[in-house]
Amino acid sequence: MRGTTTTHTNMTNERVTAVRQTLLAAYRETGLWGVTQPDWPLPEMLKRGEDTHLAWLTLVYTVSGGRDPAQLWPAARAAYAARPDLFDPQTLAYTRPNTLIEPLRAYRLTQKAKSEATIWQRIGQALVMRAAGSVSQLLAEYDFSAPALWQMLQSNKTTFPVLSGPQTGPRWLHGLASAGGQPLAGADRLPVPLSPAGEKAMAALEISGTQVSAEIFAPLDLLGRRGCAQRKPRQTSCPAAGECPVAGFCGYGRKSL
Repeated sequence: MRGTTTTHTNMTNERVTAVRQTLLAAYRETGLWGVTQPDWPLPEMLKRGEDTHLAWLTLVYTVSGGRDPAQLWPAARAAYAARPDLFDPQTLAYTRPNTLIEPLRAYRLTQKAKSEATIWQRIGQALVMRAAGSVSQLLAEYDFSAPALWQMLQSNKTTFPVLSGPQTGPRWLHGLASAGGQPLAGADRLPVPLSPAGEKAMAALEISGTQVSAEIFAPLDLLGRRGCAQRKPRQTSCPAAGECPVAGFCGYGRKSL
């Protein structure tokens, strides 16, 4: 699978590519257990790729680590409909973080209200400081190069907390490209450390590695959360195989087909 650091010795490149393509197609088109690219649907009143939409994506990705995306993104759309000011960098730049705690909690945007309210405000402030509140302007300053933007984030960890993290940063940049419609070169190839759910999925697929490309991170994570999690440790076959698009590639799924 493109982006993995190593692959299992009995894996062929063709087989890994087939797993990747099958999983991506399901994630983008037919869905995995009813979930299809959860960051793609737009909040009401937003147009894809406009700065307001990109700021919304940016802030939600800031608090997305470890969250179930099928729950987080619908909550974020509802929050925008009720409180668009929560996603406005110009407003956030002059907002006290403690005033964000209750609304972020009320709209189920946070699991760590105090710390994430501070980070939420700081990201809004960073966008104003660095790019007049415009995500597209920030991207343009680095010629829409995802590797260049990732390098910038690594050099500005204090300014961009969480978004400079090894898992959130690449996922954010890929999200701006895939859901935000931005022409970010190289975003799909940025390496991302696996989530626990992704690790479970990789093990079931008999592929070893500690990181994957940003493009495949979300489908793998969703596969692990909704599919692989259904199999208990002592089960030798997977009860989710009938609904799993890659069951034929899985050591446990094959036994159930």
